[in-house]
Amino acid sequence: MATTPRKETPSDGGVLQNQPTAAAAQHGDHDRIVMASRRADGSMDQVNPEFIGDKETAVAAAETQLAEQAASAVDVAARGASSAPVDGDGDSEPDAEVKALKAAQDEAAEKARNKARAEVEQRHQGLGE
Repeated sequence: MATTPRKETPSDGGVLQNQPTAAAAQHGDHDRIVMASRRADGSMDQVNPEFIGDKETAVAAAETQLAEQAASAVDVAARGASSAPVDGDGDSEPDAEVKALKAAQDEAAEKARNKARAEVEQRHQGLGE
């Protein structure tokens, strides 16, 4: 039975990498994005992202994305509170709990928009030209 001699592989440099690894990503790879994918905590889910394309579009997308996520987080945090049903005729004015929740959502959304603008300002690289 004939056998093929084993090829020696170089110990380091010059080796092609067929599968990307986490270590490779830490040595210069990065994602070029127009809109970020987000984790549940609002942080970006890319490797050292670089925003490309129109800057105003990237800012608007990031602001909307983070503001909606922040407002949703306020809702989730408030779900544990119970509200008793109101007996009798109601009025069209929201109750104090609803007003407080809306104010908290608005505050969280504004902070998220500010964070979005800062992220894009820091990472935007132009139109890729």
